[in-house]
Amino acid sequence: MITVKNATLRVKRINGRNGPFCIADLSTDFGEFKVKESLLDQFDEGTYEATVWIDEIYMGQYVAYGKAVTEIRARLRDVQVLTEDQRPVSEEIVEPDPLEEQPQPAPAIQKPPVQEEPRDKRWDKFKKSKEEAAPVQDADESEPANDLFDEETWSAMERAMPVKLDASVDRALLRQQAGMLRQRGYRFDAKQQIWLFTS
Repeated sequence: MITVKNATLRVKRINGRNGPFCIADLSTDFGEFKVKESLLDQFDEGTYEATVWIDEIYMGQYVAYGKAVTEIRARLRDVQVLTEDQRPVSEEIVEPDPLEEQPQPAPAIQKPPVQEEPRDKRWDKFKKSKEEAAPVQDADESEPANDLFDEETWSAMERAMPVKLDASVDRALLRQQAGMLRQRGYRFDAKQQIWLFTS
């Protein structure tokens, strides 16, 4: 792992097909790198002076808008923000969503249907009567947002307490969590790496 002091992160928020996401240009005294880590999805657009911990420097590639792009990327373990300037980044950046760059799972292999053996019809009647007696719960009754956070986080949100998200979770989940916090009046404090209730 490499520790870099006085690095500059220029974070840009882009509205993609899967929702808004953030990317950054990392400037260090030994080079310039692209950063596409999920932990950036919590940040607001702007320029941040920080100490960063780099796990890996590697070549990343993607194809978009009729061209192939190869770039040097840095995989960040953590960021400690020293100063922040949350003004919009001026240049227009055209980037594909990092969710689309992740390898997609292989399609499930379908097995041929198994022929059922003949069975006693009385069992079907018994089973059917049991199913009719069991109460059916509507899927609409539960809030879809309940799956986003654990009980401890929900409790903190209800009391307008600070919330810290786990940036190591799936990127799509982190985006949904950050969006929900913004809707509920929270703002990300990049220096402390926590969400604070503002309204």
